[in-house]
Amino acid sequence: MKMDVDALFRERLQRFSAELVRYGQYMANGGVLMVAVFLCGLLAYYYPSLVQAIPAWFPVPYVLAFVLAFFVTRSPHRTFLLEADLLFLTPAETQMARYFQKAQIYNFVVQSMGLFLVLLLFLPLYQGTIGIGGAQVWLYWGVPFVLKGWNVYSSWIVMRLPDKKQDAAYTLARFGFTYFVLAWMLSKGGFLAYQQVPYGAILWMALLIWFHFRLHQIPKKHAYQWYRLLEMENGLRARFYQIANQFRDVPSLQQRVKPRKWIVWAANLIPYRTSHAGRILFLKSFLRSSDLAGMYMRLIVISSFLIVILPGPLAKAAVVLVFLFMSASQLKGIGSQARHRSRSSLLPINEQQQKSAAIWVRRVLLVVQGAVHILVGWL
Repeated sequence: MKMDVDALFRERLQRFSAELVRYGQYMANGGVLMVAVFLCGLLAYYYPSLVQAIPAWFPVPYVLAFVLAFFVTRSPHRTFLLEADLLFLTPAETQMARYFQKAQIYNFVVQSMGLFLVLLLFLPLYQGTIGIGGAQVWLYWGVPFVLKGWNVYSSWIVMRLPDKKQDAAYTLARFGFTYFVLAWMLSKGGFLAYQQVPYGAILWMALLIWFHFRLHQIPKKHAYQWYRLLEMENGLRARFYQIANQFRDVPSLQQRVKPRKWIVWAANLIPYRTSHAGRILFLKSFLRSSDLAGMYMRLIVISSFLIVILPGPLAKAAVVLVFLFMSASQLKGIGSQARHRSRSSLLPINEQQQKSAAIWVRRVLLVVQGAVHILVGWL
C-alpha cells in the first residue's frame, strides 16, 4: 500500500509548530524577550568600541572563519520521528526518501536563520577590521549559506554509517573543508597562499574531491539508521523541552541524571541532620541534572565573558543584574522538579519545609553566581 509521506510530514510539522508557538508564548511572557532586547541594545551600544579595541596583529579573518565554521558544520537533523515509527515506518523505508528530503529542507531553512543572525552579528567586526566591498559582500553572505546546505546534505548521508567513530571522522573532515573555504574567502584569497599561488584553494578542492568520493559509496552500502535518527530526534526534542521547562512545567520531559562526582561533594558541606534533608536532596538533584545545572553554568560563563569585554562599571553592573534575573527565573525549576519526583515524598519533612529547602538552594546558587561575577569584575 502506498503511503502519503507528504501528508505525514505536513502533519508532524504542524504538530511541532503548534507546540513551539505555545511554549514560545510562555517564554516570552516570562520576560525572556525583554531581557534579549536589553542585551542586544547593550551590545550594540558598546560594539563599535569593542571593534576598535582589537589590536592590528589579531588574525580576525581566521578566528572569524573558525567561529563561523562551527555554526556552519553543526547540522543536527530533526526528522519528527516517534517511537512507534520503528514499527510502522521501517517496512515502508523505500517510500520515505521524499519525507526525509522535506526534513532536510526544513533543517536547512531553520539552521540558516541562526546562521544569518551570526553573520549579521560579525558583519561590523569584519567591516571594521578588514573592510569589504563589491563582490566581497556577496561572498560574505553567499558562501556560508552554500556551505550550510552542503553540510546538511553530506551530514545526512553520513548518518547512515552504523559506526559513530566514522561519523566523527567525517564531521572533522567537513569542519576542515568548511574552515578552509571560509578562511580563504574572508582573507580575500590570502589563506595558505605563497607567491600568489593559492595553496589553500588547492587543498580544500582536493579535500572536497576525496570527501565526495567517499560520500558517494555510503548509500550503496548502508540503509537508514532508524535507531540513530530517533536518538537524535529525541535529543533535540528533550533540549527544547528543557528550555521550555524553565518557564512552564513540561509533563513529557524526561529528566536525565549524570554522576558528576567532581562537584556533588559540595552537597556534603551541608551539615547532615533531619532539618537539612531537603537542602541536601535538592542540591544534589540540581548538581546531577543535565538541564538546570548546564543552563546555570552556561549563564555564568556567558555573563563572565561579557563582564570581561564590556567597558565601564555601568555596563558590567547591568550584565550582572540581567543574568541574575535570568538565573533566578530558571532556577525556579528546582521546586517544580521536586513535585514530580516521588522520592521527595520519602523525606521526613512536610511540603512547606520542602519549599523552604528549594528556596534556600536557589538563594545559595544565586549568591555563588554573584560572587563569581564580582571576582571576574575585580580581576
